[in-house]
Amino acid sequence: MNKEHFLIELKLHLRQLSLTDQQAILQKYEDLFAEKIAEGLSEYQITKELASPKEIAMSILKEFNLELDSPNAHGNDWLEFSTEENYQQDNDHPYYHEPQIQRSHDSGFIRFFQIAGIIFLNLFFMFWLMFGWGLVLFIGWALTICFIGSPVIGIFSILAAVNAFGFFQLSISLILCGVGLIGGLIMFPFTKISFNLLKTYLKWNLQVLRGERAL
Repeated sequence: MNKEHFLIELKLHLRQLSLTDQQAILQKYEDLFAEKIAEGLSEYQITKELASPKEIAMSILKEFNLELDSPNAHGNDWLEFSTEENYQQDNDHPYYHEPQIQRSHDSGFIRFFQIAGIIFLNLFFMFWLMFGWGLVLFIGWALTICFIGSPVIGIFSILAAVNAFGFFQLSISLILCGVGLIGGLIMFPFTKISFNLLKTYLKWNLQVLRGERAL
């Protein structure tokens, strides 16, 4: 039971009181929930520590010399879900059950073509596509790393010979370093997406081989 359910049920049981009294009592329990939540408790834990809304209402009404007016089963649409038994009964309702998917077992003939098809697809198409994709990633990262490290060569040239050509090499290396940093910002998400796609494709392959997915 969460806070909203708790307060609604408590309010229903206190309907014999005036609106002012109801609001004062509900505000008291609103503050109690806020205090307990600040201490790190969940709404479920708080309601487990408290008495049921019905018991609380009976205690409060007793102070007003009133008895709880229990609604009959057909005259009130509110149902109290305070016990695990009621919860279990509701879960027995067919609308609460997950639909059971009946998987038809594929025949050996269909399974053969599924396995043969996935092998053919990987050997004659996807292997070369992934090889080309991996080559692009390798070249991209190699260039990115070389560009980022190029200022080392520029600094070395300055140390070797302080002249106009050395400063020119240093300037070019700094520009290449900037290009490499931009390339790294591009290559990182590109590589991450590539590995996610590869992971998804391999998972699909396993599902096909197990007969869980159609080719």
